Amino acid sequence: MKRILYFFLGLIAFLSLLCSIAASCVTNENLMKQGFLQYSQTAHLNVSPTRYEDYAKAICNYLDGKTPVTQLANPDTNETEPAFSDKENLHMADVKGIVSLLKIVRWAGGGIVIGALLILYLKSRENRAQFLADAVGGFALSALFLLLIATVLTIWGAVNFDGLFVTFHKLSFSNDLWILNPNTDLLVALMPLSFFIWYAGEMLKSMLPVLGMMLLVIIGWLKTRKTQKETETK
Repeated sequence: MKRILYFFLGLIAFLSLLCSIAASCVTNENLMKQGFLQYSQTAHLNVSPTRYEDYAKAICNYLDGKTPVTQLANPDTNETEPAFSDKENLHMADVKGIVSLLKIVRWAGGGIVIGALLILYLKSRENRAQFLADAVGGFALSALFLLLIATVLTIWGAVNFDGLFVTFHKLSFSNDLWILNPNTDLLVALMPLSFFIWYAGEMLKSMLPVLGMMLLVIIGWLKTRKTQKETETK
């Protein structure tokens, strides 16, 4: 029973860290601008690459909750105006909902894990070594589980990113507002599939420290088990 408890606590802890990194990447305007400059194709919509920084800032500020809508200044009139069409803005609202969920998981998940571990630590005064062994074991199993999922998703993305992309959107959104036309919709012209492939790679790089932490927990657990078995056989 304790192992199951620690497994779920580990799952929540690692997911909180991953959600935190994901939210930070999605709202990183410098990273987004870099992607726009490399992959966006907006000439047919009369949007110059010199404006990509403004669009990146408008999108990230909105997703981060700093502005109520995606808006930027018109270069001709200097008046603030919506960055995208009504349909695109509705989709952006859905995306903002996901970012908000990532933030909630980051703080709520972290708080739950810290609080639960503190309570369990205080209750295990007589056998702190067992508490540590149980916690490391549960966290290691959750790390194995998440690394397995990450491996499957990475292979899927490498083999068929288009399929992974479509599946993610179908699972994440309850509508088809995400289906946009790059010939008429600026949002998807700014973010073609090649942009998302690159962005996913950059996000994965940012998550490597957490994945490395998972491996260290697994290694620590295996070494602890080996030591325990050697002790029991003596």
